[in-house]
Amino acid sequence: MKPSWRLVFSPILLVGLVLVISLVLFGSPAQAQQAARKPARIGWVSVFPLAQVESYLGAFRSGLAAEGYVEGRDVEVLARSAEGKPERLSAVVDELVGLKPDVIISQGTAIFGLLGVTEIPVVYGFSGDPVAAELTDSLARPSRNLTGVSFMAIELNEKRLDLLRMAAPQARRVVLMGDPVHPGADLEIAASQAMARRLGMELRWVPTRTVQEVSELLASLAGSPPDALVVLPDSVMLASREQVAAFASEHRIPALSGWSMFARSGGLLTFGPRLEESFRRLAYYTARILKGAKPSELPVERSSEFELVLNLKTARQIGLTLPDSLIALADEVIE
Repeated sequence: MKPSWRLVFSPILLVGLVLVISLVLFGSPAQAQQAARKPARIGWVSVFPLAQVESYLGAFRSGLAAEGYVEGRDVEVLARSAEGKPERLSAVVDELVGLKPDVIISQGTAIFGLLGVTEIPVVYGFSGDPVAAELTDSLARPSRNLTGVSFMAIELNEKRLDLLRMAAPQARRVVLMGDPVHPGADLEIAASQAMARRLGMELRWVPTRTVQEVSELLASLAGSPPDALVVLPDSVMLASREQVAAFASEHRIPALSGWSMFARSGGLLTFGPRLEESFRRLAYYTARILKGAKPSELPVERSSEFELVLNLKTARQIGLTLPDSLIALADEVIE
């Protein structure tokens, strides 16, 4: 008896028909798998209003795209902010954790609101020293569920004073201001004091723990302003940048710091890390974690790209003519 062709080929035809329908509806098997997979959730948290850190968040998103992650298809970024009110950070973190992100990105001091979050990998961009802040025991092998990039480079404090000498050779009495509890601040102060001695400057360190203390210090200096202000790059001084720049402009003295945002707010000059590039780098960490890496396998990095920003408009307002040699060194000149 001859075999039935219908019995022999029907299963084969059925499988083929299923494959054809799948390809029509979903494309290739890999595409079908992609369609079925939900985008990974990435939390972003900052103490500062999101409008103030838009460039950093944008740089991070750009970094994700460079790593091959399309927002809306592969990842969903859940950005949250304490709107400049540190006391709200805990509630913001609780809300974000409740959304069950796969990884959380911390901008600045928001990292201290995440120390109790142990079940979610955390990647930070932090201006202080991670070891001094007890975020890790080692940069090479992070000891918790935290890793990321530190913006602190102690040697830059010496370079800023050297740039001040180039910009304002007559400056001798200098006030150094910043948050004394910022992790690593003691190292920055010591480096600045040593460099000031070498340059023949009288550097006076004044701790400013809050925006209110900054206001009080500036009021006390109004009667006898120093020759220059040097501002440590920390969150308190970042929040105070506009009033510091306004004071310096009113009293016709140079003010300098480490982050370009300060120069764009009216400070004379800044020399420090390219923060946007550092936040792009956080996307690399995020991609590694989404692919299965643990934070302990990703060494903490320090910023490796730096920029000098000069504000020539401010220089004119305070009566300074910056030398061509200094202008030639600048990565950005604000007219």
